[in-house]
Amino acid sequence: TPQPVPVSSVSISGSGVSDGKLSLKSGASVQLTATVTPSNATDKTVSWTSSNSSVAKVSDGKITAVKGGTATITATAGGKTASVVVTVADNPVPVTSVSVSGDGVSGGKLSLKSGASAQLTATVKPDDATDRKVTWTSSDSSVANVMGTGVVTAGSKAGKATVTATAGGVSASVEVTVEAVGKHPMTVWYHPDASWTTVKAN
Repeated sequence: TPQPVPVSSVSISGSGVSDGKLSLKSGASVQLTATVTPSNATDKTVSWTSSNSSVAKVSDGKITAVKGGTATITATAGGKTASVVVTVADNPVPVTSVSVSGDGVSGGKLSLKSGASAQLTATVKPDDATDRKVTWTSSDSSVANVMGTGVVTAGSKAGKATVTATAGGVSASVEVTVEAVGKHPMTVWYHPDASWTTVKAN
């Protein structure tokens, strides 16, 4: 009877495989090939396994990236193995909308008395957007200053300023109108040296 020919080595190749590593975006797939040496080995049957099927699954050498993370794909034949470390990157989820709300905000406008503050809140959609970090800016900080937390403080200067919240390249803004704190109206009588002057308005 002929002696069985043992497998001496297994190697993995495929599109994107370099130095035993492969990078994929979630949802992508790629076909890998296992080469068994020698070509006349008795048991050339290759079995494929994944160390983490929730990240990358494999079937007959076809890898499908599931979600972000790393997984080791191993090909085994005749007791010999080869492996590829697959790194899966989640596709970025874009921000679709930003909205600004807060006490006193109505129709995208907010009125504040000089020196008063209001807390604004930015809502970023969808909830699983990749870049949810909100940055706040004011078109005129002397009228309305905004902190990174969304707290708007009216300055001493009356006027209007646009406060904008931005996340993932999408913005929303509120027009802030600052009213100077009213001083009590003063009645000034003008009394020239000679006599009272009456100005008649037509």
